[in-house]
Amino acid sequence: MIKSLLPIMAAMAMAGCMTSERMPDGTTRIRFSDETANSLASLMPSGAMPGRANGVSGSGLDLNYTMNPLGNGTYLYLNGQFDYECAAAMLYSAKSGQPLGAAISNTCRSSYFIQQEKLRMAGKPYDKGAPAYDPYNPPNAYWAKIVARTTSQLESANQFNVRFAGYPRLDRNGKITIRVQFMGGALGQYASLVTVPERTEVLLDDPQFEATLRKQSQGLGVIAQVISCDAVLDYEKAVDKGPRPSSISTGEYSRYEVRFVVKKMGCQDQRGHFSTVTR
Repeated sequence: MIKSLLPIMAAMAMAGCMTSERMPDGTTRIRFSDETANSLASLMPSGAMPGRANGVSGSGLDLNYTMNPLGNGTYLYLNGQFDYECAAAMLYSAKSGQPLGAAISNTCRSSYFIQQEKLRMAGKPYDKGAPAYDPYNPPNAYWAKIVARTTSQLESANQFNVRFAGYPRLDRNGKITIRVQFMGGALGQYASLVTVPERTEVLLDDPQFEATLRKQSQGLGVIAQVISCDAVLDYEKAVDKGPRPSSISTGEYSRYEVRFVVKKMGCQDQRGHFSTVTR
């Protein structure tokens, strides 16, 4: 039920704006303002709000997901070209300077060409330059061009938009926080996209509403209130964490990470309660 709500909530129109503040302990503190969507758009670089065409970096690529036009319920990234795993792999390759691993490259190559053929047959927009896919004689030269073009664009991009939805949590210190999430992401994939710190503090300026949330969530940790967010992420670094430790199963370990810091974010629930003041 929760998973089915997320894409719906994530697509909701946003209002409210915020600033972020790095704290001495390394965490990021977020404050929202009680402003209109136009105010939020004025604070964020172009592309941060739903409906904007280009990413904030000017590369034309962002990390806002789109629903697969084939209607199969999957999520696509980087202007609808790749699923999450392949988008993350491309980002890691671009930022680390390392070529795609052979296995993930083959997986993404097959996925890309099969997707283009399905789009063509369904009468949807597709890559008209893509040759027919033959798994026994794959179009490696064309795939190499796609990889080179994509990684070149990503290499020069240092800010990315992302749209997500989730449940805020109460941490052990009583802070209300939320984690930036990527639809289609899962443990054990080749590469992962993460924020540092993992969770961002959400500050509300409505004491009565905040008290109600805390009371409802007492003893649960999770606040039973889905909120949808738009954020701007600053690229921090690409990390190779090394071979998987024997104590961690294959399905729970991603060796490669692309790390970001939340620069700006705006969130709202169905009733518009997540609006707070800026410092």
